Amino acid sequence: MHRELTTEEMKEVLAVEALGHLGCTDGERPYIIPMAFSYANGILYGQTTEGKKTDMLRGNPHCCFQIGSSKGFMWRSVLCEGEFEELNFEELNDPESIEAVRALTKRLSVIQDIVGIDIEFSDSNIPKPLKINGKQSTLFRIVITTMSGVGGKSA
Repeated sequence: MHRELTTEEMKEVLAVEALGHLGCTDGERPYIIPMAFSYANGILYGQTTEGKKTDMLRGNPHCCFQIGSSKGFMWRSVLCEGEFEELNFEELNDPESIEAVRALTKRLSVIQDIVGIDIEFSDSNIPKPLKINGKQSTLFRIVITTMSGVGGKSA
């Protein structure tokens, strides 16, 4: 048995969890991949390396992002739909974005080596791009346009 989550419950899942699943398409085939993220004020932030997902998202920025949460027998799932936007590291100067990227780094500090994500800050507090395994990193955000969520108890 499950029930719809309230907006506050969905925001709580987004604020607490650090990993989700990004879904995108090239118009013919769907592609889903686990991704680390941070959330602030209706926007998901992430960093990834150049490749299939960035190529697909540049061609079709409409995407979805699913986040799951479980504690004991209780579970919750949130599905966000939105638009992918690349952020330029050198032009990232609005305090909200900088703080969200800083939160992304902090939340991932325990698992950075596993997922290969790390964002350094310069003396001017501006994030710098990294190369991971020889690939350029891309900082992005997904501006959420719709959000739904369900939760329940496992049998």
